[in-house]
Amino acid sequence: MSHNLEPRSKSGMSIRTFAAVCALVLVVITATSTACNSAAPPRSIEGSTVSASAQRTSSPIPERDPKAIESASGVEVTKLDGGTFKLSDFRGKVLVVDFWATYCPPCVRQVPQLAELSKKYRDKGLEVVGLTSDDKADQEKVVGFLKKAGADYTIGYDNQWLSSAFLKGTEDETGAPPIPQLFVISRDGRVVEHMIGDSRQRGIEYLEQVVSQQLSPR
Repeated sequence: MSHNLEPRSKSGMSIRTFAAVCALVLVVITATSTACNSAAPPRSIEGSTVSASAQRTSSPIPERDPKAIESASGVEVTKLDGGTFKLSDFRGKVLVVDFWATYCPPCVRQVPQLAELSKKYRDKGLEVVGLTSDDKADQEKVVGFLKKAGADYTIGYDNQWLSSAFLKGTEDETGAPPIPQLFVISRDGRVVEHMIGDSRQRGIEYLEQVVSQQLSPR
């Protein structure tokens, strides 16, 4: 009677079992790596256990990587009407970039204020750009809200390149970056201010001061 003896490793584990274990470990490592590289979509700061004011006082906002910002500024952004633009199209102007969404209450409160800011300083060299995290299937809802808010500035859909360059490092306890987040970019493309949330201390009045300083002749 013949016996089918399976080769074994030095530890006594069969070669077949050893191969299966190695394959399982490889799958786990691959899955973990994929999850780490998949950024969660931005979420309203009101849904976070950490308030905007607490974030400002408890931990400093990470500085943005100038090279990443410059690279992302050259990426095409899809507008609500299907057209495209790039942040670099506005080089030479003072740029306010707003990461927002209609599902975010602080964002909704802030949009009409940004609309007024845009109208007040547009002729002086200010450009406001809103980057929404809303799903494209909700376009009608977004357009309706913007019309009601009187927001006639440039609006586009956020994308992974912009989120990575601008929002990376601001993630909350869920792994998602909170919104709203506002960035003021100088005429030469430098991020000169970064604001998270809608704190009264650093709200629209403070933003207007920063914008006014950037617009003033040097």
